Amino acid sequence: MASLLRRYAGALVLVCGGSLLHAAPPPPPEDGVTATSVTIGQSAAFSGPASDLGNDYRNGALAYFEYVNGQGGVHGRKIVLKSLDDGYEPSRTVTNTKKFVDEERVFALFGYVGTPTSLAAKPYFVSGKLPFFGAFTGADALRNPPNRYVFNVRASYEAEMQAMVAQLARVGISRIAVFYQNDAYGQAGLDAAEKAFAKNKLKAVAYGAVERNTTEVAKAVA
Repeated sequence: MASLLRRYAGALVLVCGGSLLHAAPPPPPEDGVTATSVTIGQSAAFSGPASDLGNDYRNGALAYFEYVNGQGGVHGRKIVLKSLDDGYEPSRTVTNTKKFVDEERVFALFGYVGTPTSLAAKPYFVSGKLPFFGAFTGADALRNPPNRYVFNVRASYEAEMQAMVAQLARVGISRIAVFYQNDAYGQAGLDAAEKAFAKNKLKAVAYGAVERNTTEVAKAVA
């Protein structure tokens, strides 16, 4: 997974490079950009049940940014990543995003983890006109309609679900249950699953739901 996340970070470097190409050597007026650095902000789960996702993403990104900075950065500017913990709770993501937009005034937002958290941040990065790059979500709401500030670098949930259900049908598995998280993330996955079932002339045999950030799943799968 770390190698995948480093690739996400590498794609961000390309975007930063393209955005700043016109701006060297005089410091451009963009927020978060100085003559020596480019500052980006990340809100993700660094504590709680989903912390592995946030920590792995940050560590993978930092490994690549360290490499890029060691080679001289982006047009001579070092990449600075500021990360804030949201515990995978949308309300905390909103607080963090407001801080990045209004106080830190970062150049871009990067590496947000989760669908409900990313969707909660959307009004703020859109109104602040900040690039929102490489969120760890496949939600359709960040793809359709297209948004000039959103840069997706992973497959959508719908594309993933279509591939999974098609493969199950191909090998003769038709009794499929759906277990989903009871929030925007789970609903996006459920919607994608239902579309995939319809395309393959299948129906789910059972459904189970679990609340976000809980480890109590026994009743849901009973």
